[in-house]
Amino acid sequence: MKIFANKFGIYKNVACGLIKLIKPENKNESSPELEYPIPLISVHVNAYIIHAVAQVEVTQVYVNKESQPIEAIYYFPINPDGAVTHFHAELDGRIIKGKVMEHEKARKAYKKAIKTQTTALLGEETKVDIFKIKVGYLKPGSQVEIMIHYVTEVKNEGETNAMRFYIPTTIAPRYVSPSETDEKAKELRNMTFSEYSPAPLSLHVEVNLQDEIKSIQSPTNAITVDKILPIPGKELWRKAVVELRGWNTDMDRDFVLNVELAVPHKPRLYSEKLTGGSTAMMIHLIPSFKLKEVKVELMFVLDCSGSMVGESITLAKKALLIFLHSMPADCYFNIVKFGTDFEFLFPTSVKYDDDTLKQSINCATKLDAYLGGTEILGPLEKIYETPLVDGYSRQVFVITDGEVSNTSNVIGTVKSNANTSRVFALGIGESASHHLVEGIAKAGGGTCNFVTQGENLDKKVIQLLKNSLQPAITDIHVEWEGLKHDPSTEEYVVQPEQSRSNCFSRFVRRWHKSSESKVNAQSPKCIPPVFNGSQLLVFGIFENEIPTAVNIFAFSPDQPIIIKLEHSDQYDVEKVAGCSGVIHRLAGVKLIRELEIEEDAIATNLCKEIKIQKEIVLKNQITQLALKNGLSSRYTSFVAIDKKLLKNCCTKNWSMQTRNVDVQVADVWQGRLKLDRSRNPFFGFRSRPRARRESFELAMGPDYQVADGGHGRLKSGKRFPNLFFGTRSRPRVRRGSVQLSSRRYECCLLSAMDDNNRKSSVNVESLKSLDVDEYEDADSPLEKLLSLQSFDGSFLFDKRLSDVVGVSLKTMKSNAQTHGVEEKSFATAVAVGFFENKLEKDIDVWELVVKKAREWLESNLESLQKVQELIEIAVALI
Repeated sequence: MKIFANKFGIYKNVACGLIKLIKPENKNESSPELEYPIPLISVHVNAYIIHAVAQVEVTQVYVNKESQPIEAIYYFPINPDGAVTHFHAELDGRIIKGKVMEHEKARKAYKKAIKTQTTALLGEETKVDIFKIKVGYLKPGSQVEIMIHYVTEVKNEGETNAMRFYIPTTIAPRYVSPSETDEKAKELRNMTFSEYSPAPLSLHVEVNLQDEIKSIQSPTNAITVDKILPIPGKELWRKAVVELRGWNTDMDRDFVLNVELAVPHKPRLYSEKLTGGSTAMMIHLIPSFKLKEVKVELMFVLDCSGSMVGESITLAKKALLIFLHSMPADCYFNIVKFGTDFEFLFPTSVKYDDDTLKQSINCATKLDAYLGGTEILGPLEKIYETPLVDGYSRQVFVITDGEVSNTSNVIGTVKSNANTSRVFALGIGESASHHLVEGIAKAGGGTCNFVTQGENLDKKVIQLLKNSLQPAITDIHVEWEGLKHDPSTEEYVVQPEQSRSNCFSRFVRRWHKSSESKVNAQSPKCIPPVFNGSQLLVFGIFENEIPTAVNIFAFSPDQPIIIKLEHSDQYDVEKVAGCSGVIHRLAGVKLIRELEIEEDAIATNLCKEIKIQKEIVLKNQITQLALKNGLSSRYTSFVAIDKKLLKNCCTKNWSMQTRNVDVQVADVWQGRLKLDRSRNPFFGFRSRPRARRESFELAMGPDYQVADGGHGRLKSGKRFPNLFFGTRSRPRVRRGSVQLSSRRYECCLLSAMDDNNRKSSVNVESLKSLDVDEYEDADSPLEKLLSLQSFDGSFLFDKRLSDVVGVSLKTMKSNAQTHGVEEKSFATAVAVGFFENKLEKDIDVWELVVKKAREWLESNLESLQKVQELIEIAVALI
């Protein structure tokens, strides 16, 4: 990478800017490297939050500084809960409006325009969370400003008073299985990545809420927040403006904004009426309830692939240890590690006791990211094949960065097995795949959380575990009052106790399709289970009438629930943030995403003819919905064509060249290249190195090369597991290139074998046969105390406990005898007292640990009052 003004190497009169070095296709030793300026010069994001809905506007500016026309290709992330709703461009002062077409028709229109030397733009989904922009035949000296709008849901953080809004800005390299040969997989395999930002990013967020705003914070970026002020003419509405501190930033992490509300759990019914058109309504509900816990079998699925190396595997290890210490005493569990292959800690799920807890802690402390690629489908399929433990409901926890390409297959598999297992997911890292993590949680009837730098991991882990221990509110039905044509008509009947198919459902649905339901629509059609503290959004579209109220009926294992919400003009969000139609568009997006998940989940055991028929029906439904509502989908794309041709312009020597804009990988993504960092004095952001192929050769040395398709190999031809992307290639490790710990390098060497012997690579644990002493490895009093608890919640009368709490064994023994309790009971009371009085700030970690300890004390003492008295006596000693 070099910065230049008017001269670069043998080239003169070169435009000033950022450049990229490439090699000719037919390179020989005497051929000079070519250079070209990066066509993408800036990215600006405007976002408008209207409570649980957001409209995001992304503006990208491309400039062709070359002497030939170019085609610029850039992949950027979008929220998988949303979809692109607007696509237009400004070219040399002219506005070019984009149009939604069926995928193949849009591509044909784009290619036809290019052949006639006409500037054209194509926008299409590579994956639900990856949008590809192609700027074709951008003529020399031309500048085009592309504007993409998408709508998305804004979720809440479970058991907090905060909403969590995020804007994805980076895409992690996705693992693509060698068995995937379709077009989308090829695109992902050939994406180019860089450690440096392709362009500066600026960002502006307007927060509009129908509530008092207590605080606005970002754990990922430095921000400035303008005064939180009332919105004129809108009763109780508040507005705040958030911008990045400094005028630009790199695109190396997702932007996360946490907004804390004064009254977060108040049910609301929002409405939006389009002028001369339909009315959209949105039910927003965050229920708060506590149900009786159920007996569970807990399956922990840990991503140990190469992309998890570094901070990600450390977070995964910490999360697993919190899970293991906080599980209920009466449960079964197992641990599955996966990468290219997978390994179960126990052949089948085992009873939770001191011995199995010790073995699982030993496994957790040795976790490492050494298993190659991210083949997540295999371990999930194996889990679903395993018989259930009689009397226990299965809960699957997936801890991953989600950097895979076969997301649809994984989500479909989870969806088709949701009747036997619930799935909860924890997304790890700055660029964790929201599509995969949210997708498997939604399809599996569970919940998910994400953790990035600066966020509290402990609270998110405990929230997932709490959700798994309670049945969700199910069989939710919405009744819109004041309508002649209800968008949904469902009848509920009680199912006899002995015929229940799973312990989370008490009622079954009897569906009746209304002949008059064509006018109105509801999304989701089938409302998913709702957990304590988790958000529920339901949309309704009404053409000629407006509901006066809505009744929500739900069934829990304890009792039926009925909630009534009245419609009020103060909840009318039309033009609150200067944009209208957001609720209408998000309702359409939700309908499409619901159909896409249904399409992914078509049972594999259906006969081929029926399967094809179902796929055709669903494809037609998705396509028609997307075309009607002007939305991108897996079957529709946006195309924009400049109708004005340049006149009197000699183009006989022009030959369009394709330029791929590299995607910047996340700042803490450990698979990133260790390249020189430098600041561009002209633009103030990180300058960009050579393309991926050259960068890998530069970093790995002369014996390493990157083959076509992004797969690496040693020049000798022998293939190994790739450290970065999970493909099967291992580079030579050299001083000053990629930094690897000796443990990491050792694991990689053991993994270097042909495909027939890959499974032996999962037995690296045998290198360290000695048990890990969790107490000796612990640094803080909290960690030391956690390591001393038995599986059932009790604490041993032990000198290590004495050292942590600062009370001698002699004193504890004397007090136990004085009050007539066993030493073990008194030791447990001392530990509980220390947690609650000395470690209050860490309640998110020890909450379930103390709950289990108190339950053990209750089972060993005469009464609850006796337990509390004993804990108070213990606290007096601390």
